[in-house]
Amino acid sequence: MADDSRTGAFAILASIGVAAIALVLPRLGASAYVQILVYYVAYYIVLGQSWNLMSGLTGYVSFAHGALAGIGAYAAVMALNNEWPIALGLLAGPAAAVAASLVIGLTSLRLRGVSFTFATLFFQELALLAVRKIPATGGPGGLALEDILPVWLPQTLMIVLACAATILMALMRRSRFGVRLLAIKNDETAALALGVPSARMKLIVFCASAALAGAAGAIHGLFAASLYPDVVFNVDVSLTALAVPLIGGVATAAGPVLGGFLYVVVGEILQIFAPSFHTAAVGLLLLLVILFMPSGLAPFLVRRWRPLPRRAGAVTPAVRESVK
Repeated sequence: MADDSRTGAFAILASIGVAAIALVLPRLGASAYVQILVYYVAYYIVLGQSWNLMSGLTGYVSFAHGALAGIGAYAAVMALNNEWPIALGLLAGPAAAVAASLVIGLTSLRLRGVSFTFATLFFQELALLAVRKIPATGGPGGLALEDILPVWLPQTLMIVLACAATILMALMRRSRFGVRLLAIKNDETAALALGVPSARMKLIVFCASAALAGAAGAIHGLFAASLYPDVVFNVDVSLTALAVPLIGGVATAAGPVLGGFLYVVVGEILQIFAPSFHTAAVGLLLLLVILFMPSGLAPFLVRRWRPLPRRAGAVTPAVRESVK
């Protein structure tokens, strides 16, 4: 529990501090390249926290969060193209993602283990097929935002959303609701026997995580301005949402923060030295974390930095001086 408190406090302080620095980068003269990197770190943090909120706390591994973000992106761009106000257009993203999560949840959350994972993977591919076939979404040719918005708007919104998502995860991890979700993760049968309403709680947290993913997708739709089905609904987005918390630490608030930062940094280094090695490098990084830091990077660092407890009967410097 002490480690949880440390990682949660670190996540909240780090997210607020990093968000404050990121928001003033343009005034400090940071280049557009640096600002884009910061944006993508924030984007991956939100995706990671959305996956962590559902899969990290319940143990139900989802491959649908990339599709949920894609649905949010398309919903927001379509709403803005139909002359909705920006605020309502952005709200259309999480609303559409929550509606989609209800469809997934009501049909698939009764499944467990690999069965649920394959059901979410099927939804990922189904969403891609649907967007390709529906004329309103632009079909295979994609969809473009008709009125290009200033770049600072999605950048600011994504940074603020990353901070809010991290704080939400930290609070959820320590709440009674979060503890019940962890009980489901540890032993769902035993949790049911103790009166935990498993089905209802899983559906609620899945909708909450979908809202985060949809909000990230809506903001990203404004940032990208042009949406292509094969890019937006690529399974790599769902894999990224999964990899970020696995690297940083599943079911911790700090995990996606560290994981998102590492994912972007490693990706940019590889773009310079080995562009075709990106996927293999992420897989290697995941393997190293699983082998040597099974809990993830954030809990590992907390344990390394925690002062060692003093052994009973140990001679302190003060006692040593008094003996002299």
